[in-house]
Amino acid sequence: MISRRIFKWCMAGAALIIAGVAVYFLVLYVAASTALGDIARAMWIAFCMQLALLAAVLLYAAAHPRAISRQIVAVLAFMPMLSTLMLFWFAASRAGGLALGIAAALMLMAAFTWPTTLDDGEAPPSAQALRFPGGPRAP
Repeated sequence: MISRRIFKWCMAGAALIIAGVAVYFLVLYVAASTALGDIARAMWIAFCMQLALLAAVLLYAAAHPRAISRQIVAVLAFMPMLSTLMLFWFAASRAGGLALGIAAALMLMAAFTWPTTLDDGEAPPSAQALRFPGGPRAP
């Protein structure tokens, strides 16, 4: 039960941090858009949208842990990890890079504390039939 709470807090925390970084870079885009070329603007917006989509996937996984696998979350953790490395190496963006690094660590912690047991409400009807020989219990 405690690992389920840790999982949900890690996933929700990573999603909120990543969404915050997306908003942070979107605000920076508005300030820097006049100095950028068309390709750089398109890539900047694409990066913000990638972070927003990743945050949405993480929030969905926190709400429905059985809808996505542990391995997918571990692989998705590479996105903010690589973004952290690139931000530190090329852009010298310390705030965004550090926040994405923390989010990647939270995602990996969530993958390690992935819930392994299902509650009665989350179990499919076939599993409930095995658990209760008379069939699934009526609410």
